[in-house]
Amino acid sequence: MITKKHTIAFYCSSISWGGLEMNTVRYASWMRELGYRVIVYGVADTPLYNDAIRSGLEVMAVIRNRKYFDGVNALRIARFFARDEVSICWFRDTRDMDVLGWAKRFSGGSFKLLYHQAMQFGVSKKDALHTLRFKPVDAWVSTLDFLKEQVIASTNFEASKIHVVPLGVDAERLKATDVTRESARNAYGIPIDAVLFGLIGRIDPLKGQHVAIEALHILHERGLNYHLLLVGEATRHEGNAYMQALESLIAKYGLKSFVHVRPYSQDVSVFYSAIDTFLLCSKGETFGTVTVEAMACSLPIIGTQSSGTPELLHQGECGILVTPESPALLADAMEEIIANHQEARVMGFRALKRFNQFYSKKASLQRMDEIVTNLLRKH
Repeated sequence: MITKKHTIAFYCSSISWGGLEMNTVRYASWMRELGYRVIVYGVADTPLYNDAIRSGLEVMAVIRNRKYFDGVNALRIARFFARDEVSICWFRDTRDMDVLGWAKRFSGGSFKLLYHQAMQFGVSKKDALHTLRFKPVDAWVSTLDFLKEQVIASTNFEASKIHVVPLGVDAERLKATDVTRESARNAYGIPIDAVLFGLIGRIDPLKGQHVAIEALHILHERGLNYHLLLVGEATRHEGNAYMQALESLIAKYGLKSFVHVRPYSQDVSVFYSAIDTFLLCSKGETFGTVTVEAMACSLPIIGTQSSGTPELLHQGECGILVTPESPALLADAMEEIIANHQEARVMGFRALKRFNQFYSKKASLQRMDEIVTNLLRKH
């Protein structure tokens, strides 16, 4: 009989702070809520490590491993897992796959490996090295159907071990009762009567903040003085060159009073309460958690026709899809969504319905608990 006494290790050696790391801590907290003992293994004093501590999780410091052939760390991890009686190791970062695979081999298969896919495949990985690398994984969880299809087409991994479970979002954290549109805009210093588009996420060229600024400039040339809210931080240790480029672009177009750049905050309810329309301008987003959050808030959405976004938005039923890296098309969509207010509201309602069916915390956790339970039966 399976009980909730088993220990799940959430392992992540990343030193960055983005969706991959946030969802690692999030699912660790959620699985603890289900009654499992959870330990987060992370590099000391990283955003993930510190956030896990703030979340009240049991935390264990590890040395940042190499991507390949790190036998010393693999042995160390195997000893940690044996000491902590780990039954399942849950991980999201592909750079940890090799070291965890060897840790499992060194432990004699004493724990199961669950890979929660965070990235898509760009090239075939059917070679012998990748086949060996993937072999120790006991359950591969893709977050969307298109990712599962990529895994089947690009690897030799056993299809029966691949599961599709969308990332879940806790809608409650997006709906703080004391946050109104007015208070949210006051917090950001944005006029209450502004038409406001918003983009939240890592400040990075792949996220397309520059495309949003270019589109806003096009709209201003048309006499539409809309506003843009950009919330996020640059990737840790990668410098501020892109942020400086954005600031130069804002100055070039004279948009300083209309583009509002603010740091990321854990209280994302302020962001979603402040904006009229959500923008996803990424060149390719494997699974846009922020898009799903916007769906949970019934917001009109404009997203890119690439990677996982079309599947999230049900091929345009729940939002407008535009070609990536195309400011002119984005500007057209922004103008259209404001001009057609009623249709935008309908899209928002459809998005909320789809969120409740597929992307809620409850829906995701139910499926993940089933997968974990099945692994434990085989343990």
